[in-house]
Amino acid sequence: MQAQLLSKIKPIIDLQQDQLSYYMILSSQSSIETRLPQDVLFQDGVLMFQNKKPLTFYMIYAGDEDLHIDIHFQAYCQVNLIEIRVLSSNCTLHKTMKLDEGATVHAFSENLSESAKSLEDVYLQAYANCQYGYSELLDDAFEGRYHFYLDGPEANAKVRTAILSKNQENKHYEILIQHNQPMTYGQMDNYGVVKDKGRLVIDGIGTITKGQHGSSAHQTNKIMMFDESCYACANPYLYIDDYDVQASHAAAVGKMDEEHLYYLQSRGLTKKQAMQLITYGYLMPVVEVIDNDMIKKHFEQSLSKVGA
Repeated sequence: MQAQLLSKIKPIIDLQQDQLSYYMILSSQSSIETRLPQDVLFQDGVLMFQNKKPLTFYMIYAGDEDLHIDIHFQAYCQVNLIEIRVLSSNCTLHKTMKLDEGATVHAFSENLSESAKSLEDVYLQAYANCQYGYSELLDDAFEGRYHFYLDGPEANAKVRTAILSKNQENKHYEILIQHNQPMTYGQMDNYGVVKDKGRLVIDGIGTITKGQHGSSAHQTNKIMMFDESCYACANPYLYIDDYDVQASHAAAVGKMDEEHLYYLQSRGLTKKQAMQLITYGYLMPVVEVIDNDMIKKHFEQSLSKVGA
């Protein structure tokens, strides 16, 4: 691994620690470093989890070429998945995740990439449960497409994103939760902050197809702008093709309250420190709605570096 890559990853994890010993580093299709337990296999481009006891696993995507990975969680396995994306400029991560019946995955994804793209599809079978937290605080442009498909009855997906766009960065995220079976539940909470002529577009899409009675689709999309030179757009979409369902959406784009900035500066903070604190406070609701301790802990650590 290159020294530059290590310098980005080391503050987050230390692969030499025993308790963090299970990991996979995918830096190209032919360069893969792993340390896997007996019930986790990697073969023909597929990472297969067969564990029945809870397992914490680190997945690192790092390289200067497009990456492809399939991750398969077999029935009733339980995994805490911590991902770190360190993609080089113009690279694309193509990732497919499949959760078999009753599988439970709690995932946190830290994005440290350059100007890159991430295309991710997650498929959930009956009774599968997936909570995903995305920390999108990288110092560059980025395009993220995160799609979740509830393909089995009572499948459950909760997605939370915290996004920061600054210094003329152009970021676009499309988050989809599609209900393809009855009694499924989907919830997304997307929060963003834009400053310094940054651009941010969030498309939140909830789809309930015909016949999926008893399903619930909920979403919140909120963006705060620090000044008028920024561009922000929060687009909530609901496509509902059944009557016996619950669905809601909320979207808001607003300017920072100048009185808050003035008050913090009057208490001795510099403008930069005050803006950092306001950004942290605006993104914190993403953490507060998370009901998994692992995801919450990593989100809090990630947000604490805002503006550092």
